[in-house]
Amino acid sequence: MLDEGAGSEALNKLIEGLQPDEEVAKELREETPRAMCSQLMEHQKLGLTWLKKNETSSNKGGILADDMGLGKTVQAISLIVSRPSDDPACKTTLIVAPVALMRQWQKEIERHVHAHSRLSVYIYHGAGKKAKFDKLRQFDVVLTTYGTLTWEYKRKESRADIARNSCHIIGPTSKWHRVILDEAQCIKNKSTIVSKASNELRATYRLCMTGTPMMNSIDELYPLIRFLQIKPYNDDARFRSHISKPIKNANEREMGIKRVQVLLKSFMLRRAKDTKIDGEEICKIPPKHVHKDDVEFDEDERELYSAIETNSQLKFNKYLAKGTVTNNYANILVLLLRLRQACCHPHLIKDLGVQVSTEGIPEEDLLSRAKQLHGDVVNRLKVMENFECPICYEAIPNPTVFLPCGHTCCGECFQKLIDPSQAIREGVETNNAKCPHCRGPLSSERITDYHHFCKVFSPEKLHLFGEAKDENEEVAVADAESDDESDDDSDTESDSEAEEDEDAGSDLDDFVVPDGADDDYEAPVKVKGESSKKRRTKGGRGKKKKSKGKAKAEDDDDNLPKLKKTLAQLKQESLRNQAAKKKYLKRLRKTFKSSSKIDRTVELLTEIRNNDPSEKTLIFSQFTTLLDLVEVPLQDRGFKYQRYDGSMKMDDRADAVNAFMDESDQTIMLVSLKAGNAGLNLNKASQVIILDPFWNPFVEDQAVDRAHRMPQKREVNVHRLLVPETVEDRIITLQDGKRELITAALDENASKSISRLSIGDLKYLFGLGPRPSR
Repeated sequence: MLDEGAGSEALNKLIEGLQPDEEVAKELREETPRAMCSQLMEHQKLGLTWLKKNETSSNKGGILADDMGLGKTVQAISLIVSRPSDDPACKTTLIVAPVALMRQWQKEIERHVHAHSRLSVYIYHGAGKKAKFDKLRQFDVVLTTYGTLTWEYKRKESRADIARNSCHIIGPTSKWHRVILDEAQCIKNKSTIVSKASNELRATYRLCMTGTPMMNSIDELYPLIRFLQIKPYNDDARFRSHISKPIKNANEREMGIKRVQVLLKSFMLRRAKDTKIDGEEICKIPPKHVHKDDVEFDEDERELYSAIETNSQLKFNKYLAKGTVTNNYANILVLLLRLRQACCHPHLIKDLGVQVSTEGIPEEDLLSRAKQLHGDVVNRLKVMENFECPICYEAIPNPTVFLPCGHTCCGECFQKLIDPSQAIREGVETNNAKCPHCRGPLSSERITDYHHFCKVFSPEKLHLFGEAKDENEEVAVADAESDDESDDDSDTESDSEAEEDEDAGSDLDDFVVPDGADDDYEAPVKVKGESSKKRRTKGGRGKKKKSKGKAKAEDDDDNLPKLKKTLAQLKQESLRNQAAKKKYLKRLRKTFKSSSKIDRTVELLTEIRNNDPSEKTLIFSQFTTLLDLVEVPLQDRGFKYQRYDGSMKMDDRADAVNAFMDESDQTIMLVSLKAGNAGLNLNKASQVIILDPFWNPFVEDQAVDRAHRMPQKREVNVHRLLVPETVEDRIITLQDGKRELITAALDENASKSISRLSIGDLKYLFGLGPRPSR
């Protein structure tokens, strides 16, 4: 906690350091460093001037928050080569970036720096993590990931000396010349491990690079200030008292916004594409046009959506009447998820999605495993109220629980932990799966989940999963019906007809899901006439195994047909190799039904191809399974396309980008919104289709700017496919509210007006002096 005297002194220093906005004359701007083989643009020269000035100030760094596509990476490289360290023992710049951008950083350094001035670069990731700091300090640049940073932080916090001694980027003797956080919004949640880990980095100079320093609220600014060590607001209590609380209070909001503007003015540089320098806009690329494309449901889709909406409203009203909205927050989010999915494709609700880790494991197994947990583990889990996945940092209402340690992660990351072919995210070991907390061994045979833990040890918490202690109260249905098919994968007419009949007779209970579900939730398999005790376990192994081959239905009647793998299981397996992907798409095609959004997408693509066959299109969705469904009509109509999502290996992602950018016949790229919303340069695309709105408007903006960036030669058209009079309308309304608040705080014109305030005005604004007389 910073004391008031020191805080006031630091605040006075911050205010007095503010300079009026004056356009730096060309002759006073930094020139392109001699070490660089590419020429800086004028706004980049001004950026380098600002970066060097800020490093020599008391801030010793700041936030470079230029709009996406204005060359923040090039400006950072120019800073590295123009301000090298004078101390050979501390000369290294550490760059922390998302794993997908490490290779891009390496290529950009090679491309922009002369061979005779080449920077030595080391990648501290994967096998490269064996290098100790004594080796790392010999390089000019060390590249690492946020996942690796998190991995080291957890080892540093470990009680084991061996683990602590393997920390080389945040170790006690690791001191960097400069640390750069690329896509610094990755640390925006102050409570996450990655945010805490970034605060452990020791460096002389610090730089955050992000086009979106805030995305949801002002609170997301604090972790960046904490990392930059900007006094006095690197103190959480002071930040909340002076900045966060006033903004959340309607009567003080204007004062709070002005304080944020002053604060940002002191250590942040932000230019938009339309910012003018020397009388001209800095980014001379054609404009962007956003089109709201209303998609009308057909009769069946509207009926399904209305039924789900009515059911959701009834459930929400029940929580509201009981005053349990907060306790059922996760359940409410899942109800909203189902509404969002129904707007895209009815099959998203029932048939598709990555499996949860305990899917298909018999109920009695999950309960018996929970009972094996030791007393100290039980006590720890009973008092925990919130769970966060240590790998992807997402909040998880129903985490997977490991035995015997009782540590947790989300279901999707557990699948990657135990499947080496999918271990592509940071912090995930590629062999011998181990607990990300304690490094104990992991096995799919030694897991349960928090839901079943509560059934055994905390029945009072069952309301979190839609269950009540009163047996007469409605219990949420956790299972969805699956097709009752034979084990034959042949595309026979009788199979297709049976599937159509099955779909036609299904009811609406399928959309009710456990609270732990996420955007890729897949309900467990339930075979008609089969009890929960006889459901097959994941991987085709039941509690009683008849053989080590294909799974069989556990039933006394040996004449029952073998169970066929669900579409969700095939989807999961499709991530491993092309043969499995082909099998999954074959089944997907066999059961394929279009939707209004998919039909409209194909119409748009056909129009684009007819108007100009050379034009390229990006298609974004937050639901990877919706992208799977889009692939079917694309193949049928002869479109050549690439795919980019979080399940792909780094090399496969790079190959997809290169093919899309370099090959003229590859005109479409299907992109997961979460995997492709930042860092990528896809400027060969001039059409963007957003299939479903995201909660946060800035995530969508980042996605669109994969195309609308230098050196784009065409006008960019963005098509937002929205179903009117649905939850999508309400998401857009929420987006507008978030955009209004964040835009006000980051407003460039407001920043210029702030610089015209006197020192007395600024001190009054922060409560350090009386109101100046006029």
